[in-house]
Amino acid sequence: MTNKERALLVAERIHANVTYDIYPYIYHPKMVAQIAEDLGYEEAIVIACLLPDTTEDGGLSYNKIKRYFGEEVAEIVYAVTDELGRNRKEKHTKTYPKIKANWKATVVKICDRIANMRHSKEFTPSKFKMYQSEHTFFVDSLTSGTHPDDTHRAWNMLQTITK
Repeated sequence: MTNKERALLVAERIHANVTYDIYPYIYHPKMVAQIAEDLGYEEAIVIACLLPDTTEDGGLSYNKIKRYFGEEVAEIVYAVTDELGRNRKEKHTKTYPKIKANWKATVVKICDRIANMRHSKEFTPSKFKMYQSEHTFFVDSLTSGTHPDDTHRAWNMLQTITK
């Protein structure tokens, strides 16, 4: 069994009773991972795309992720895990700096935003408008001159959806 298959099993178990709109929640991490694969990102990024919400929703610890999927994946997942906050803006203000510090976490977060925007554009226009209203803050918070050119593939795809 591959690491990706194992990560998918973990995510399916943790999100078994959670939904994403009308779908089982696993629909969302699968979309995010597929976007990363379609853009040609490496396995660590694809695996991390399947696991972020497992720490928030299922209590999967950093150490367990590290033990089963390696330190690199654990670091990416840690970076994209939301910090506590009273509202969405406060959570993002606290979380985005740690995402920005890890270019692979930035790619995971962009792929997550692409998946959310694609889905909401088609099915939940009010959420799409929310993502549009956050777009400048999102880009300004996560863009870095020190990130490798590999991030451009994800940023370019995101730009095609925001309009």
